[in-house]
Amino acid sequence: MGSFEIIVGAVILAVIAFQVWLTVRVARSKLYERKQKVWQAQLIWLLPVIGAGLVFSILQEDERAQVPPSQLDI
Repeated sequence: MGSFEIIVGAVILAVIAFQVWLTVRVARSKLYERKQKVWQAQLIWLLPVIGAGLVFSILQEDERAQVPPSQLDI
């Protein structure tokens, strides 16, 4: 196996690991209803890179919006 195959395999493994981590994070989130969580999980897995990136950014913004202003780092 050449170095190219190892790099491609590592990238694919990293993308899958990110998607699994993000799916678990969405499932544990208390910000969304069950239906929204299912839609987000579908978006993560049906559009692997774009969907996961979109859900990740939305989840971060929503969690940041839930933090009281006194707890935000300035």
